[in-house]
Amino acid sequence: MTKDWIPSALITTVLLSACMTSERAASPLPAGPDADTVLTNGSIKSPSGWETSMAVRNGEIVAFGEQAETLVGPSTLQIDLEGRAVFPGLHDMHVHPYFAGIEEMGCKFASGAAPEVIKASVKTCVDATTPGQWVEGGNWVAAVFEPGQQTRQFLDEVSPDNPVFLWDESHHSAWVNSKALELAGIDSQTPDPEGGIIDRDGDGRPTGVLRESAVGLVESIVPPPSIDQRRQALMWASQKMLSYGITSFTVASVRAEELPAWISLYDEGLIPQRARGCIVWAPDWASTDRDGAEMISQWAHRSSGRLKLDCVKMFVDGVPTESRTANMLEPYLPPHHNHDHTSFAKNGELLIPQDELNEIVTQFDAADLHVKFHVVGDGAVRAGIKAVAFARSQNGPDGPRHDLGHNSFVHPDDFQKALAAGVAWEFSPYIWYPTPIASIDITRTVGSFRMERWIPIADAIASGNLVVAGSDWSVVPSVNPFLAIETMVTRQRPGGGAETLGPGQAVSLEDAFQIMTQNGAELMGHGDQVGTLEIGKQADFFIASENLFEMPITQVHNLNVEATFIAGKLVFADDEGLLSEEGGSTR
Repeated sequence: MTKDWIPSALITTVLLSACMTSERAASPLPAGPDADTVLTNGSIKSPSGWETSMAVRNGEIVAFGEQAETLVGPSTLQIDLEGRAVFPGLHDMHVHPYFAGIEEMGCKFASGAAPEVIKASVKTCVDATTPGQWVEGGNWVAAVFEPGQQTRQFLDEVSPDNPVFLWDESHHSAWVNSKALELAGIDSQTPDPEGGIIDRDGDGRPTGVLRESAVGLVESIVPPPSIDQRRQALMWASQKMLSYGITSFTVASVRAEELPAWISLYDEGLIPQRARGCIVWAPDWASTDRDGAEMISQWAHRSSGRLKLDCVKMFVDGVPTESRTANMLEPYLPPHHNHDHTSFAKNGELLIPQDELNEIVTQFDAADLHVKFHVVGDGAVRAGIKAVAFARSQNGPDGPRHDLGHNSFVHPDDFQKALAAGVAWEFSPYIWYPTPIASIDITRTVGSFRMERWIPIADAIASGNLVVAGSDWSVVPSVNPFLAIETMVTRQRPGGGAETLGPGQAVSLEDAFQIMTQNGAELMGHGDQVGTLEIGKQADFFIASENLFEMPITQVHNLNVEATFIAGKLVFADDEGLLSEEGGSTR
């Protein structure tokens, strides 16, 4: 069964379940002994080992084993697992649901698609629109193009009259056609904006590729989605994550235009997951609100149901692709393609100077706001650690636990510095395994010798600090968390293979699972409620067709989630699985 389709009857069930808010789950347990739900005859992962049965009452786990089975009453929902496995809900600590949902509605082509495939896809999208209508989509990979091939003229051949805007794999660059440049008023005389680059040909004319803040020169004039489209995008993304057992997530960059949709959906109980939203502060090229300070002041600390807006996102650097905008301690290799990259610093640049970063983080720390840093290069990672250390020196050690997001490259000396500052590590294992973005694009810019410590998760665990993981979806094509669990262990492609990246940074399956569950719950501030299946905790869990601890490690990415529960309520069911009408395993 594909997870791209959810039957309408199931959506109704899920939305009704989602309306059962956390207030009910937090109320006192009823006096009667009966459980609301009892699961039997399975493998249920608890901190102390594997249980065969589990009872849930009023959203909480109340018993395991034989005691759980004694709590069955006339109104109890009994689920015979028939040998299936039950795990605590997963935490995705860096996800972009809004972008994922909007892109699902846009002009799509496979990640790593060849140039001619992209051209054909754009033509199909143009043919389905009216003249002058914008065509938006992605995501392209720079490694597939020959030198000088990726130009505005390439897109003009199939879209001379419709403006085209296509994101790259990292969502830090965009590719547009001549019509889009014309509408944005970009020509050979347009200067590079602060923090951005307009790629140019030998005559100084824009090629159509825009990087970092230069993307905003065009994106700011693209007609925005309607509020209904935004709501539909977020609900679709929520369901997609539920289909993979993701019951908690952190929205890594919330922008002004998204907030009304987020708040209304949580006010109405239409998204059931526990979520933290990180409001963008750094100069924001994806929004007309370029500073974010006013938005943070207006929305910070607002909560709605299971959504809390107590987090600020700060972009400290860019990405180490052909853009060379991630801030590195050592210089990049010379450009592989013959583009004019003279405006790039050899080491990339900090988007926020260190002194300014220190002061801003100190202010957020004092305001009890969690800071999520976008830090990819080892120079930016070090800058983030310094900023938190400075905040601790000014405010004391008891502030929020801030986290460093991505950490593709980390200097070995900085793990202990991060531990001393009390900052958590949030890695992106979904994009580390050999794909064009890692094994070609980034390797070309930094060299294979630096890729030996690409995404150093094992070093971070060994340092004794908190380690979590995030997908960065829709930067990656799939939000499947089992991709991350498998590849953290194998450091190979999903399914295994001879090619590895940094095998010395492999971790155990138990560590990988804890990163995705208990550690994520701790960083989100609800480790006392979820993250493990224990008596007294909220019943956030998923039912899987197999036990991932008993599967061949190279097959874990194929694990199928048959049902997902939040606070004891069913919020997703595979239409061919245990809780389907044909499943026959409930009574």
